[in-house]
Amino acid sequence: MDYFIKVLGKLSPANIEKGIQISTTFLVSLILILVIQKTLKIFFNGLKNKSHLSSYSNRLDTARGLLDNFVMVAVLGITLLLCLRSLGFDITPILTGAGILGLAISFGAQTIVKDVLSGFFIIIENQYNVGNQVKINDISGEVFKINLRTTVLKDKKENMIYIPNSEIKTVLVYNKS
Repeated sequence: MDYFIKVLGKLSPANIEKGIQISTTFLVSLILILVIQKTLKIFFNGLKNKSHLSSYSNRLDTARGLLDNFVMVAVLGITLLLCLRSLGFDITPILTGAGILGLAISFGAQTIVKDVLSGFFIIIENQYNVGNQVKINDISGEVFKINLRTTVLKDKKENMIYIPNSEIKTVLVYNKS
């Protein structure tokens, strides 16, 4: 107990203020994460309750999980930067490096991001389902699988045709299920 009192006696008011500021930042971040995750849960549960989306329950849960994780990483990253700044660190080089890294990744992952966004909207908008007979662009077949990056068709010869979702321009659905 004496050791604890000795340590507290050596803390300066400035350090105590920084500690309170960092604790408050983490508390606000935690509350923000919880509020956003609760909002996402309500939004995705509303989507699952729509009759035409109820069959996509697992996919909607996956999308929600991805968004939950993204929100948590983003908020905690910003929180870490704010805490470092509170401790007197210059975060400008970190932000500059993150910006350059983000730019490099965005150039490299541009097609993947387009595929994933297109796949997300194909699933959410229920444009076509597994088992539908479709003509995508100029390719006809049965939808075998839909995921975030590609749509897989099976043609009459049982060949599997992988179409990146970002390349899908026109879709004709012969038998909407």
